Amino acid sequence: MNELSALRVHFDRILRITLAWLVVGLINALFEHNVLQRAGLESHLLDRIDAQYLRSLLAGLIGGGVYIFLLRPRLRRLPFFHAWGIIAGLILLVLTCTTALWRARHAPAPLTALPDELFTLDFLGTYLYWTLLMGATMLMVRMNDQYGSGGIAYLTGRYHKPRQEMRIFMFLDMRSSTAIAEQLGHVKYFQLLNELFTDITDVIVRSRGEIYQYVGDEVSVSWTFRNGVRRQRCIRCFLDIRSKLQRRAKQYEARYGIVPVFKAGFHYGPVTTGEVGSVKRERIYSGDVVNTAARIQNSCNELGVDNLLSQELLEVLHLPAVYRTREMGSIALRGKATSTSLWTIEEARV
Repeated sequence: MNELSALRVHFDRILRITLAWLVVGLINALFEHNVLQRAGLESHLLDRIDAQYLRSLLAGLIGGGVYIFLLRPRLRRLPFFHAWGIIAGLILLVLTCTTALWRARHAPAPLTALPDELFTLDFLGTYLYWTLLMGATMLMVRMNDQYGSGGIAYLTGRYHKPRQEMRIFMFLDMRSSTAIAEQLGHVKYFQLLNELFTDITDVIVRSRGEIYQYVGDEVSVSWTFRNGVRRQRCIRCFLDIRSKLQRRAKQYEARYGIVPVFKAGFHYGPVTTGEVGSVKRERIYSGDVVNTAARIQNSCNELGVDNLLSQELLEVLHLPAVYRTREMGSIALRGKATSTSLWTIEEARV
């Protein structure tokens, strides 16, 4: 994923955070207006909305930008409540500093009276408001990191009833995983997988992919047909993962004594998508396309390449000339009389 695409995704997230905070701010303005009126105090709804609108807009753009660009990359490896605690401390520091600056400029009383102003219900309410709002924002961003764009689908109930869809699948598997696990031992091998999956998650999310499941050292990724085909995102996702791991080869070599390499298999077709389970609900995909994508990935070792895609997918991707492909043979599909041709991308000058 090039830098421009990464920036586009970051700015898109900041815009969504700002819009969400604007909605929350308008609701808060309505709540404050009703409370003041019930208390018999004068309140004008438009004035409340105007104040909340400007505050939420600036906080969303500035605070959201600081979180997405600066804080999230450093906090994402921490457990949620640890990261939230750090954010809560930063919010307290910012509110204290802004209160002190305002008092130094506008209030006649000296700054020695600042502690009295900090220990008030008004300050506490403001602090809790922004801390809870930031916590909810962090949780939504982490859900998006974990599930890709599919995280929202869990909340909206999009797949509460089974749906027929056209989807693209990529099955990722680390080469020589058994030998690497024996070499590193269980604990260090787990640390390697955790670091690997953290490294590739950003790339998957930026490609509009959804992480379907982890099985050992395998990762299954899915795209809606539209998202995966547009700008050849599904293929770019694998190429960007490969490039990122190559850039970090020295770090992996120094930490684990190996340089991880993934192989990938791609296929697309119709699936039935729905959620199953009552206690631990999980989305599943039912259809031949899932098994076929897994079989295509299993053929990478046999054919000596790190990526394979079906001819059916190749035909709908309409790869530009910067991609150089080569036909690698074919595999028989279970339950079908015909086989599918396999292709590999040898080079992509993008």
